Amino acid sequence: MVHLNANNPQPARQMTPRFDRVAAKAHALATSGLLSLLLLLLCRPAIAQVFVGSDSCAGCHRSQYADWQRSDHWHAMQPATAETVLGNFADATFRYFGRTTRFTRRDAGFFVTTDNARGEAEEFRIAYTFGHYPLQQYLIEFPDGRLQALSISWDSRPAAAGGQRWFHLYPDENVDAADPLHWTGAFQNWNSRCAACHTTDLKRNYDMATDSYATRWAESTVGCEACHGPAHQHVRWANGDRAVADRGFPRSLRKLRQPVAGVLPTAPVGDGSVGTQLQVCGNCHARRGELQQTDPAAGFFDNYTLSPLIDVLYHADGQINDEVYELGSFLQSKMHRHQVTCSNCHDPHSNRTRISGNGLCLQCHAAAKYDNRAHSLHEPNSAGSQCIDCHMATKTYMGVDVRRDHSFRIPDPIASLRLGTPNACNQCHTDRDAAWAAAIISKRTGRTDPIYPHAAVLTAARRNDATAMFGLGALARDSNQAPIIRAIAVSESARFPSLAQLGLISSAVAAADPLLRESAAAAARAVPAESRLEYLRPLLTDKVKSVRIAAARQLGEVPITMIPAAAQAAVRKLFTEYERSLRDNADLPEAMSELGMFLAAQGDLIAAEAALRHARRLAPRYLPALLNLADVLRARNRDDLGEKLLLEARAAYPENGDVPHALGLLYVRTDRTEAAVALLQRASELAPDNAQYAFVHAVALAETGNRAAAIALLDRARQRFPNDGQIRDALNAYRAAR
Repeated sequence: MVHLNANNPQPARQMTPRFDRVAAKAHALATSGLLSLLLLLLCRPAIAQVFVGSDSCAGCHRSQYADWQRSDHWHAMQPATAETVLGNFADATFRYFGRTTRFTRRDAGFFVTTDNARGEAEEFRIAYTFGHYPLQQYLIEFPDGRLQALSISWDSRPAAAGGQRWFHLYPDENVDAADPLHWTGAFQNWNSRCAACHTTDLKRNYDMATDSYATRWAESTVGCEACHGPAHQHVRWANGDRAVADRGFPRSLRKLRQPVAGVLPTAPVGDGSVGTQLQVCGNCHARRGELQQTDPAAGFFDNYTLSPLIDVLYHADGQINDEVYELGSFLQSKMHRHQVTCSNCHDPHSNRTRISGNGLCLQCHAAAKYDNRAHSLHEPNSAGSQCIDCHMATKTYMGVDVRRDHSFRIPDPIASLRLGTPNACNQCHTDRDAAWAAAIISKRTGRTDPIYPHAAVLTAARRNDATAMFGLGALARDSNQAPIIRAIAVSESARFPSLAQLGLISSAVAAADPLLRESAAAAARAVPAESRLEYLRPLLTDKVKSVRIAAARQLGEVPITMIPAAAQAAVRKLFTEYERSLRDNADLPEAMSELGMFLAAQGDLIAAEAALRHARRLAPRYLPALLNLADVLRARNRDDLGEKLLLEARAAYPENGDVPHALGLLYVRTDRTEAAVALLQRASELAPDNAQYAFVHAVALAETGNRAAAIALLDRARQRFPNDGQIRDALNAYRAAR
């Protein structure tokens, strides 16, 4: 028989996208007569990590400095002055869901009167501008050191383009003071969310005990050293000290390939790795989480973890969906595979493209073949004839900010018909449908299938089609595909636990690319927690931090006492690094929620509760913290307190299936059976793609005497989740017992 264990539900783990490197030599020197001298030499840093400021660069690099002062990087963040503030502060007002915000100017200051964290009108002084075009936000400084980004922003586009107005970043939602997205909350906090990419040499300096900041930075903008690294040694080199290696910089930002006599022939395919220049640009131009205090000398994957091509962020074919910036898209492209880098197209100092129009693409692509009507289906110099119109489709974020997709893909209306992905053709031809565009493409090319086969494979996998496993395996092993695409195939294989899936994990664990090794850890979520170490053991000491943290996240559900003795030392070291990484992000409610569940799994319920309560302190209505704290309270035999949290969560998130599921389990434990079954049913209705919720609802029906309804429910669930072992076994057991 199958029984519902309400005292051991699966924890509501929050997977967060945000999260030192130490070297030592001493023991061998103890027997050396040169101990003192060698210790002195070993302890002296090769390059002093000292930032000197962009003004120190101006004397030698005048043109670059002038370009930089006109760039988006220079405008990233500036003190609020008459020269930098673009918005209308001449007693202007803005109405938002019945609330009025007023913008005024007094003496040399700029002020806003708007709703505070209690929902009351309060006047605040603008401390900094944030960006400049096509919108400008404003930062408000609080006594505890935090800066908050106001959600009412200035549209700095010309009036003819709809600009020169105040607008709200969430125009269709009533984001009031109780909402986690309110401008005073943790998710609009500059120190933790924005500062690293809008300043140079940021030190967050967050104090968890007082929930306050002493944030410092070298420059309140993206200065020269934000990209080149600390320049103290370079200044020494420039002043004549030629003993300084590599001109005094910790890294080189040169392009991988330079044009030759105005021609840039196609480069051979590279290995898909992320080069130094791309890593530096990707520090900010990526959807990524921080793993540590950023080390300028460390690689991207030691400082950050890159968000994979999951379906909330990207469409199945890899096109942008949510705001992901550029790196994840560019890593999919043929441009990247053929060793093109950012500065082949963009001037790094002015941020402008190097050449206007199609000339930019014609650096590599022959004009005779591509810059004509036969290729573009549009007359030269007409709308739609520009390369970027077709190969860099746009999406608008933050209301007015139009971003281009940097995966450089071929428009595919056939995929739109088959898979529901967007296409560039209908982005312009809004009066036509995808069938019209697909017919033109089919007639011209003879093609009737989507261009990118991985889109169909991922779509099938996300529909829980068991036949997708073969395609996922083939995609994951296809060396002609970009590693980031192969990685999402490995990760999605977790939907289909099987021997084939275990083989895929084993292959990815041994892959050269860190994205694939990370995906192996993610795919191991399908493996029972107590068996994961068998497959992930090589990752415990992986040379790349993001890979180690990914492994720790999956192994963290296993108490250290259940780890084999031979591996405990390595796992303890890994868990220490994992916990430190989460505590380095103690100002993020998602990191604290994840820390709480890790500590709970390791048996430290008191510390787990403290971490989760801190997450609630940061964001009182952050749902994962509410659910996870209720779960820890359940483990501490305090369902009375947990129920209050879940009722609070249900009122705040009535359409979320996780809440009635957790509350239903609590009602099972407290013998409120009828109400429990209704809640579990509601959970499975709100989250129809969650196999666990369907299974638990069916078991609850069976254990309350409604076995026929349970069998019918499991039968339907079996069709939706054909690879789910729990559903299969329960269905067989109930049928056999009839």
